[in-house]
Amino acid sequence: MKKKHGIILICAALVLLSGCVEQTRYNPSDSLSVGSFDSKSNSSDSQSSSLDSQPGSSDSQSSSSDSQSGSDPNAFYSGTVSAYDKLNISNGDVLEIDDSFVCEKDGEINIEKGGVLVIRGDLDLSGDLYVCGKLIIEEDAKISGSGVIHVIDSFDDIECSGTVTAKIDAPEPVEIDGVTYVGGILLVNKKYGLPRNYGDGLCPEVSEAIEAMRKDTGFSMSLRLSSGYRSYETQEWWFNYYCETDGYENAITYSALPGHSEHQAGLAADITSTNTSYADTAEGKWLAANCYKYGLIIRYPADKVDITGYIYEPWHVRYLGKSTAKLVHDSGLCLEEFLEVDG
Repeated sequence: MKKKHGIILICAALVLLSGCVEQTRYNPSDSLSVGSFDSKSNSSDSQSSSLDSQPGSSDSQSSSSDSQSGSDPNAFYSGTVSAYDKLNISNGDVLEIDDSFVCEKDGEINIEKGGVLVIRGDLDLSGDLYVCGKLIIEEDAKISGSGVIHVIDSFDDIECSGTVTAKIDAPEPVEIDGVTYVGGILLVNKKYGLPRNYGDGLCPEVSEAIEAMRKDTGFSMSLRLSSGYRSYETQEWWFNYYCETDGYENAITYSALPGHSEHQAGLAADITSTNTSYADTAEGKWLAANCYKYGLIIRYPADKVDITGYIYEPWHVRYLGKSTAKLVHDSGLCLEEFLEVDG
């Protein structure tokens, strides 16, 4: 009887041990270790390591015990964040990457608040990049691949002068005093409106961007009457006018309901002409190809009518700031698609 009990106890112990070993391989709910390269795909003895040292420095050489445990942070610098590995950049840390590197599927890069990741090379992203701190993509840098960049708080946390073609996951919309924001971007469209008393003029950033384009190109880039800032009341008058002259069903395709115009937000402008033929002019072609460099986007593209709900308006630009405008431009998406919201 004692022998039988002993066998049972040994079997039970083996089952429990097997379960423990399986759990240490990877648990999606594991918390990230601050300032570490957390190798979840290696043995259960894996230790987290600080990323304070820079690649190539004497301090960045791993000890033999680290190499044995699979926790060497230089595994990242060798070019790959492997599947189930987590690279964390913690508060106060600045990590600068000059060369090309890879984040494999199921790998994670986490920029915590106060942390900074500077990319000067190419990141092939098949895993996930979480941005809560600062992500800087310099001019010749590129982030591409099938992975996702998750913006946790604000698009202001990304400074992009390079190229990003990887998918960007926007934060959920939040409403503050009747105004909707997505990652700090004010959102106005057919679904999301503004309070009647919102707005008091064209934002200076818009005027400055248009003036800079005018100066750099020699094009007139003129603003039509009421095509910069437009109050709720002015928009109401125009919408009613178009309904009377063209019918509601037509008017709603090119004129916003009062309270749903970007002009009221002071962040949009109609440049030079409100005729679709403007797209075929030298100025119109230049605007479409270059306005993102000045922080603007063509808000209602020709191939996104079903999403925005508005006809193609090659003259209507919306100010987002240079970095975010570059991200939207590189994505090939309209603003609704980019922010993952309904039109």
